[in-house]
Amino acid sequence: MSVLVYTEIAKGKIKKSSLEAVNYGSRIAAQLNTTTTAIVAGDADISDLGKAGAQKVLKLKNDKLANLDGQYLTAAIEQVATAENSVIIIFSHDFTGKEVAPRLAAKLKAGIVAGAVDNPIVSGDSFTVKKNVFSGKAIATYNISSAKKNYFIITQFISG
Repeated sequence: MSVLVYTEIAKGKIKKSSLEAVNYGSRIAAQLNTTTTAIVAGDADISDLGKAGAQKVLKLKNDKLANLDGQYLTAAIEQVATAENSVIIIFSHDFTGKEVAPRLAAKLKAGIVAGAVDNPIVSGDSFTVKKNVFSGKAIATYNISSAKKNYFIITQFISG
């Protein structure tokens, strides 16, 4: 069982938003007494992922993933999630996260919150997550209690 975090590469380095998402994932993993696994598609210096809180890094190697095609990426992450028995899957709230996370949630029959702004509150079989609404003027609280309780996908809001 682990918390998966999809990380993106730009100019041979892990993006800052991905490092922040790994840190976010590691805080959730600590709450659940589990580990954080980062997923990387491509070649990059991955040393910063450990500093951000990832205990394990999985590199996806496939020519079809070179262009970050959303359908192939969804299928690859679904396989990793199943193999790792993942509890939570986290994406940065960016173009790739907005494309892949909803597809993956549908495939896994999982709950999803796009734009979470705080760590979830774990209560039994459900997660309560906060999200900004009305252009950040209010906060909504979402309770994720999907039928398949071992998958929750949160696309983390990254400011800046």
